[in-house]
Amino acid sequence: MKIRIVTLIAAAACLCGCARVASTGTNDASKRYFDAWVHVQKEKHPEYLWKLTELGTYILEDEEGTGEEVGEFEDSLYLRAEYTYYDLYGNITGSTSMSIARQVGDYDETYYYGPVVWYANGIFAGFEEIISDMKDGGRRKIAMPGWLATYSRYDSAGEYFAAEGSAAAVYDIRLVDHFKDVYSWEIDSIGRYLAANYASHFSPDPEAAKADSSGAHGFYYLSTKEASEILELKDTTVYINYIGRLLDGRVFDTNVRDTAVRYGLYTSGGSYSPVTITYHSAWSEIRMGDEDAKVVDGFARTLSKMGPGEAGTGIFYSKLGYDYSGSGSKIPAYSPLRFDIELVPNPYL
Repeated sequence: MKIRIVTLIAAAACLCGCARVASTGTNDASKRYFDAWVHVQKEKHPEYLWKLTELGTYILEDEEGTGEEVGEFEDSLYLRAEYTYYDLYGNITGSTSMSIARQVGDYDETYYYGPVVWYANGIFAGFEEIISDMKDGGRRKIAMPGWLATYSRYDSAGEYFAAEGSAAAVYDIRLVDHFKDVYSWEIDSIGRYLAANYASHFSPDPEAAKADSSGAHGFYYLSTKEASEILELKDTTVYINYIGRLLDGRVFDTNVRDTAVRYGLYTSGGSYSPVTITYHSAWSEIRMGDEDAKVVDGFARTLSKMGPGEAGTGIFYSKLGYDYSGSGSKIPAYSPLRFDIELVPNPYL
């Protein structure tokens, strides 16, 4: 997935009489440009609503959802949404949609496409205004002034107009759902995943499945191939093959050549042989590769459950993975992960 909020060529937005224009003139030219754009577009697109919000955003299209309304933003609120962004010339500048990425020639099979999780108080002020009265499942297409593309919050439209912003743009946003505890939402998702895929090991009931945590909150382990001998691994070097996936099945990392080819991850310069793991008596000290790179906690916890020759699967929530930052275009924020790992013989003997 490419989440790109780029600086657009066109300057931003209009206040449209909501408050007196600031004397600094910070956005005067932007307002004139945006007003002219609106004038032209109203003639081109009379089918749009052209509903002006209090802060100066135009709602162009509005599809009401059937779920719960978002309401006032709170510190613990999270939103799950899909989006497409356009500049004022109609060029697509970012999207979570696979079909749109294909349409504009920007598709990459290794990227994640689909809904992403936003921390509500970490989004643009203009988004907050138009999302707060949306219901889950709803969609809005808006033309938003550039000075509302800010993470700051002010008390009036005039204060926004006087502040530095970005550039005007058109945003098409579909709200999938919202929730007040992102980690509980993740564990609920894991519970459904375990019930659907590993019912015999955990439970066919998602509530019961998610309650079976393997020694750490939000971490679940099952052995898929028994160890060849009873031996505790610590302070030693072993070798593994691994596959890292999102819960939708998308592979984001592996050292297995055939899997890398299948999921578009293969590179000619890559090494597709067992990876060195340095064990330690403490799982938090487990390291990968010749450079002893630190691994995410869920990966290390999975390895700590395993014996020689064992294969196992570790599934864990994002606090044991990449949390709020995600990882590049392959792992979005707040993503539960699954790692399939097998301890294999030393390939150099």
